[in-house]
Amino acid sequence: MNIIVGATGQVGSNLIREIKENGFPVRAVVRNPDKLSDKTIETRTADLFNAEQLIEAFKGGTTVFVLTPENPTSTDIIEDTKRIVENYKKAIQATGIKKVVALSCVGAQIDSNTGNVLMSRILEQTLGTLDIEKVFIRPSYYFSNWLSYMETIEQYGVLPTFFPEDLKIEMHSPIDLAKFIAKLMTDTSSNGREIYELTGQQKYSSLDVANTFSKLFNKNVAVQSIPQDKWKETLLSVGFTDNTATNLSDMTQAVIDNKTIPERPNDTIKLSTTLEKYLEEQLEK
Repeated sequence: MNIIVGATGQVGSNLIREIKENGFPVRAVVRNPDKLSDKTIETRTADLFNAEQLIEAFKGGTTVFVLTPENPTSTDIIEDTKRIVENYKKAIQATGIKKVVALSCVGAQIDSNTGNVLMSRILEQTLGTLDIEKVFIRPSYYFSNWLSYMETIEQYGVLPTFFPEDLKIEMHSPIDLAKFIAKLMTDTSSNGREIYELTGQQKYSSLDVANTFSKLFNKNVAVQSIPQDKWKETLLSVGFTDNTATNLSDMTQAVIDNKTIPERPNDTIKLSTTLEKYLEEQLEK
């Protein structure tokens, strides 16, 4: 049985579909089952802060997929991450899980002030002590992050960004990522590899993204780079707490400072979907 934590999220929902469509058993672990789009999936309800609930949710599983929390309203996201990851560890040990696949991120190898990237580092270091098969996936920036600006783009022809408009970074499709993880989870053979670092076919800048939207909407889309001294204010205005706004700002600065890059740049795996193809497919839905 393949256990998926975060089954209603961007990656988790696609991961469940991939595993199910390929004929493997899968169970969703969610806080709110009503958010699951596929009601036919076997489901367990669990609060990640509750170790006993996680243990119940993991029972009968052989492989588990876990990830760090996404909660803009947290007042201490790093401490929350530590608690949740320790609960993952307890549940894995208590239920005899044979393999854990953990969603980390590029830059997790860096021990410095990298904001949200530190959450992935905590995940790797805590689960790395388990005496079972471990696989850490380090993806890059998701194309889907740009979809949150769709309304602004359509109404005003503006693409807001915290990045300098010409800064090129690794980006890729979260759907490609889910397909990659699904194969790893359902592959019974093991090559002994513990870390996979994923990139796209090429690097993109915010200007590249704006130009892609311009083509798709047949209208001019301009980049609006938000200055660093306005990052926190902007995040607070959309519901982030002071703590989560600070951590996201620190991660953004780490990206700009070129810290969130693959540890082994010559051994990355390139995912196939281009930005234009991904956005085209999303706009057709």
